[in-house]
Amino acid sequence: MYISVQYLRALAALFVLLAHIGFKLEVHSINLLSSYKIGSYGVDLFFIISGFIMCLTIDKNKSTVIAFMKARFIRIIPLYWILSFVALIIFLVNPSLVNSSGGQTSIWASFTLIPNGDKYLINNGWTLSFEFFFYLVFSLFIPFGAGQKALTILALLSLSIIGLLVDTENSYFKFITSPLLLEFVMGIVAYKLIQFKRIKLIYSIVLISASLSLLFYVNGSGLESKDVIFGRALYAGLPMMMLFLGVVSIEHLMPKDRILYNIGMSSYSLYLLHPFTLSAVTVCFSLVGLMDYAYLYFFSMLLVSCLSGWVCYKFIELPIGDKIRKLSSSDFKFYNRSI
Repeated sequence: MYISVQYLRALAALFVLLAHIGFKLEVHSINLLSSYKIGSYGVDLFFIISGFIMCLTIDKNKSTVIAFMKARFIRIIPLYWILSFVALIIFLVNPSLVNSSGGQTSIWASFTLIPNGDKYLINNGWTLSFEFFFYLVFSLFIPFGAGQKALTILALLSLSIIGLLVDTENSYFKFITSPLLLEFVMGIVAYKLIQFKRIKLIYSIVLISASLSLLFYVNGSGLESKDVIFGRALYAGLPMMMLFLGVVSIEHLMPKDRILYNIGMSSYSLYLLHPFTLSAVTVCFSLVGLMDYAYLYFFSMLLVSCLSGWVCYKFIELPIGDKIRKLSSSDFKFYNRSI
């Protein structure tokens, strides 16, 4: 695994975490992260990383369609279901504590990840629906060998174009033709570009600088509210792809930072668990009357989320994945605890 990709996973998770921390602060009239909405673009970076990693994985470990999907299921679903059960208990006791920002919550959709237009028990779960749809499309072309990546790109691009041409309110159709699927395509393209030729340092610096500038511009321009072709995939996905290319291209210059690396390794646990930890910290601060201490509240949410994410990764996510993998080592030779 590229060290730079682990750092990017850490960055993506921290982006999303800061976005949700910013929202919590805003709800309590604390103006510390005025540009916090830029953090939501961490999801776009996650999608690009997924496209890249799946290409890297399939090239290292040849697999069948079934073995590939089994491996992805084991990597993603156990922790998600465990935390969804926790959220379900909370929901049954007090429904207002789950998805408190509003909207219908579907228990069935939460556990199947089939997007029916309702919210999931873990609101972040909507991104896993896209992940699994990408895995499905990607895996279907495994039998085509060297043509797999090109066919995946063609399929996802075609679906996104169909989505532009067909106007419908059907939630399932909108899902399978979402422009967000193009961000997985960007990850595949990034993989091929990096394989083809290493980008020079000066160009990497330009890519990183330009991508960050574009992201801050988009965040402050109100572009999200405008009708832009391919929408978020264009105004957030492309800058994130530039950032990805810029960072991965300087892999050979990357020192190994233990903190960033561990956040990257535990990014999935952090991503799923942090809504719980943010709520827990908020309740604690409210009970002891510390909500006026804005910086303490902010750093407590940040640190507790990162630490609890690592603990969850170390003592829940990893052991469960390893245990299931050992139950059928031949089927799960394609499983990798770091991806």
